[in-house]
Amino acid sequence: MRIPVSLAWVLVLLTCFTAGLLRQFHDETPRSPYVPPVVGSLLFAAWVFLLLVTVREWKRGAVPGPGVRLGSITPILLMLLVEKWVSLSLYNPLFYWIAPHDATSAQLDAWFHAFGGAGLLGVCVVVARFSAPTARKTWRRASPQRWPSAVLQILVAVVAVYGGLALLTWLLGSELPVKWPRAGSLLVWTLAGQALLGFAEEVYYRGLLLSEVERLAPRLGIRNAAGRRWTALGLTAAVFGMEHLRVGVPLEEMGRQLVFTVALGLLLGVLTMLSANLHLAGALHAWINWTLLGAVPRFVDSTGRSVLPSGTYIGLALVATLLVAYAVRRRRLATG
Repeated sequence: MRIPVSLAWVLVLLTCFTAGLLRQFHDETPRSPYVPPVVGSLLFAAWVFLLLVTVREWKRGAVPGPGVRLGSITPILLMLLVEKWVSLSLYNPLFYWIAPHDATSAQLDAWFHAFGGAGLLGVCVVVARFSAPTARKTWRRASPQRWPSAVLQILVAVVAVYGGLALLTWLLGSELPVKWPRAGSLLVWTLAGQALLGFAEEVYYRGLLLSEVERLAPRLGIRNAAGRRWTALGLTAAVFGMEHLRVGVPLEEMGRQLVFTVALGLLLGVLTMLSANLHLAGALHAWINWTLLGAVPRFVDSTGRSVLPSGTYIGLALVATLLVAYAVRRRRLATG
């Protein structure tokens, strides 16, 4: 079955918009009173229908004609909706079934992020099967062989940030002490959980979704390379921003959050395209989460209060990581 290009765009954009909002308003998704909640939601029905369409399209094979083959866009639709159904319907009951009942709220939060990261990686393995070219590209960028290079690059960037801030304070005539986070099992779980979740989100957003939109773009009429890249960056950053938006806060604050998360999604996407290394994007993502949670060293005044907002560390780390990745890429191109 083939559909007009305009209708294909409508379906892709509506699904991206829906996936972005589901994280905020899943409780309002229509449900059937006659079947269990896990399979009774409209979201479950939507991805099952798409799965049936995908199977039918695979059996029919290529069908010549104008427009876009429906089977071409079902992979991206399934990647978006299946992940939302799994994370919104299964994560909470499964986690609280296995989690200790005597744990503190802080421990549960740290463990849940680790659990969510592992779950998202599992979902990525499943949904990657809907598009073989995208799966190959994603797993190549997530190869364990790329991990040492990513760790080295992020360490160089972080050391540059702290070294630059220390030098600046010294030049201004003051030496600010550095306060380290309190050591303990909670800190370890926070660091590990956010690292796993950050890497999993990069595999999903900047791996599968970014690569699949870039692959699909020529069939939707965007044939030049720059247009494909920016279409993929824009769509995935928009979904990333909507999913990380916190609802219920003042409108002005919500707007700032949306701008920050969309911009962050764009920069992480650019970093992935520049380095072809999802471990590097995941490491930076984890560093940002650690910073927001207060799990990294900070410059403090004589009273022990932080003298710089989290945004300063995050912004400088973003710039430093992009510069390091660009330098590494230039060197690789120069050496062949």
